[in-house]
Amino acid sequence: MNAFVPYLAALHMQELREEARQHRRAKLNRQSQPSVPAWRRRLGGALASAARSLDPNIGAERASRRATDAGVGRALAS
Repeated sequence: MNAFVPYLAALHMQELREEARQHRRAKLNRQSQPSVPAWRRRLGGALASAARSLDPNIGAERASRRATDAGVGRALAS
């Protein structure tokens, strides 16, 4: 019976490696998919555009914030 122990241990290690490989592939596959479905992203864009049409100051605030952020980025890059 002792002659089979190394063979069984090798089979067990092979199964563990295969299981780990499948787990890694599943994890990589989950990470490549977007966390928010496309229909919800489109819905957010539609709601944002509706909010901008109701209050035009929202777009102006966001544009001015981007301009100041870009200026800081350029200053730090220099």
